Order: sequence, then structure tokens, then C-alpha cells
Amino acid sequence: MTTTIPTGTAPVAPCPACGAWSLPATAERSALLDVCDVLVIKALDALGRKIVRQPRSRFKEFDGRPWHVAHTQWRPDPKDVARTLETAWDVLPALLASRRSDALGIAAEDVSASLNEYVRLLLERGLEHDAVSLRYWLAARLGVPLPEVRS
Repeated sequence: MTTTIPTGTAPVAPCPACGAWSLPATAERSALLDVCDVLVIKALDALGRKIVRQPRSRFKEFDGRPWHVAHTQWRPDPKDVARTLETAWDVLPALLASRRSDALGIAAEDVSASLNEYVRLLLERGLEHDAVSLRYWLAARLGVPLPEVRS
């Protein structure tokens, strides 16, 4: 007897040791999208703090808005961008351990490169980050379907 599982909810693969099915691919991909969203906000936040403090007169002008939108008002220093993005995705290899990476079919290096490109595009164009844009970007760059973002 064969059972078919709907494609959007199909398990990734059975465990080689116990035969149990792993989390559905959509749950894994949803978690990946959420983690990437937080990492992008944290990177923009760190960069925003540097932008607003150079020169210090910007601090008052910024008027308590969230740090992660500072790049929409002022262009960041390229050195600060390089330094910030150099370590922004350091947590990805640990989060995408080899088994999870294999299950998703995505390498941590590919995700890091995609996030780098995405953030640099936001900085270049002065655009605010939003989860829907990130979803489309990652889906296109990584070639994996990602779940819809709920508002």
C-alpha cells in the first residue's frame, strides 16, 4: 500500500536510524525564513547605530525611530557595511547543521551570500526591509519554495 502526501506538507525523508519522518519541509523552511528575517533586522540595526552616530548631530535628527531604518535616511559608510556584514550571518552554519542543511537542500554559504546581496540592495536603494520581500528574494536566489509570510 502506498500513501501519497500532499506536496506542500511532504516530509523531507525518513531517518536512516529509526525510520521516523522528519519535520515537514514547509516547517523547516518557515523556520529558516523567520531566522533570516531576524538576522537581517539585527544587521540593519547594528548598521543603523553606526550611521546615526556619524556625525553625532544625526542622533537628534533621527528622533528615536528604529535603528534598522536609518539607512533609508542616510547612506552608510562602505567600511561599516563591510564590517557589519562580515559577521552578521555567523550563526547560520550552526543553525543549518549538516543534517538540516541536507534536508532543506540549502548550504549555509548560499544563504549567507543571498542575505548579503539582499541587505546590500536595501542599502544601495535606501529601501526598508520587509519579510515579504525577503521571502521572494530567498526563494528566487536559493531556488526553494518558501511559505507565505503572514502579516
